[in-house]
Amino acid sequence: MKMKSRRKSILCFSTVALLFSALAPLSAFADGTTVTSDTYNQSLSQTLALSNLVIFKEDSAYTDAYVYGKSVKFLIGGLEYPFNVNNYQRVSWTIDDKVPSVDNVLTTKVAPKTGTSHEAKTSERLDRIKEKVNNNDLIYGWILPAGSEDWSKAGSVKMTYEK
Repeated sequence: MKMKSRRKSILCFSTVALLFSALAPLSAFADGTTVTSDTYNQSLSQTLALSNLVIFKEDSAYTDAYVYGKSVKFLIGGLEYPFNVNNYQRVSWTIDDKVPSVDNVLTTKVAPKTGTSHEAKTSERLDRIKEKVNNNDLIYGWILPAGSEDWSKAGSVKMTYEK
């Protein structure tokens, strides 16, 4: 089976690019250090660990709430781990900056058994929320990690009903 010349050049280019991408990390060891599979993997693991610290820092969670039609949509995004029962029990949104309780919770979302999303969403009827939250009041987000009894803050957002 003959290969067209364009396909040959793409295949050659792809092979060369793959070779250079595999060798590029080794250039860091150009000072004469012997590179083994172990030192390469250790270097790669340290790089990945550092990048994860930047992406998933402890205070990266945020809260959002906005009016959509006759509903208020609630969101806690930027969760460190996927929102499921292995990582979280639930998230809540409150009318004040006190830990969620019967007196201050607007809505709660229980973690599903499975899930890969790093956010939790729910919604409530607009008229129900307007009974508890005035225009321009703050709404607070809270996270309850799996196996913990201590809630963590997930920021706040100003609730606005008018455009």
